[in-house]
Amino acid sequence: MLQLQRPIPKVKVEDYRRGYPRLAAFQSQDINFRVLKRFDYLHMRSLIEQQDRLSELEIQLNHCDDTETMQLRLSSRQQDINRQRRDLLEQIQLRLRTYGNSTADWLVGLDKAVQEFTNMLRLPEAPVRQRQSVHNWFTGNKPLVCSESACYLDCLESEDYVILGANERDKAGMEALLDLVIKNFPALANRSKTEDPHIFLFPPKLLGYIAKIILGVLLPMWLNFSVMLLVNVSNSSTRSTICCVFTFAASFIVTWATNTSTYNLLLALIT
Repeated sequence: MLQLQRPIPKVKVEDYRRGYPRLAAFQSQDINFRVLKRFDYLHMRSLIEQQDRLSELEIQLNHCDDTETMQLRLSSRQQDINRQRRDLLEQIQLRLRTYGNSTADWLVGLDKAVQEFTNMLRLPEAPVRQRQSVHNWFTGNKPLVCSESACYLDCLESEDYVILGANERDKAGMEALLDLVIKNFPALANRSKTEDPHIFLFPPKLLGYIAKIILGVLLPMWLNFSVMLLVNVSNSSTRSTICCVFTFAASFIVTWATNTSTYNLLLALIT
């Protein structure tokens, strides 16, 4: 009996064969690489076509009801022997359950398709810098044939891309800036997942911790500095100017450094 050898565990991106296997390994290594096209146009095109098909059936059903000669058939489902109306209702019910041709079993339900597309629209759009990272790796490694590379080669020109598994924690200007700064220190990068010297993978929580430390130190210093200025200034107009400048500056720093919502920012300023 032929015994299969135990496969060698694949840890690094380069352990996978060049092509779709390596591309999938690369995009699964870090959240910043999980960029996919959303296909908004195709979703809407399919939904609009199904909408028109249902609209046609609706017109036919209304015409069938308006031309009905016996009131009883409209007032009782069990007494309705109008075969045309029964067939139309069955087609409508089937169209509402199926997305497209009623004879295709593989098509998903219309309601489900709409809901899934709505959920996809809620996914965060992939920032330019993340699309740039994927584009750079793709053009440098060329894992796919040209005829199947359009989605990756066009990712910089189109905004029809989402990022999967985006972290819900605050991540904005501060961490983006730190990301650029830390890339100048390759020794901090995690090399356990790839041998590519152009890929910099950092511990997921590293930027968050550094950003919190910086904000935790700088904001109190900023606020205390304004208090020191106010104590040493006696002119009322100058004191008012200092208050306005430091308040607006603090608001700008918080807005830029974190993903604070407008509602939370307003509450913070009021209190």
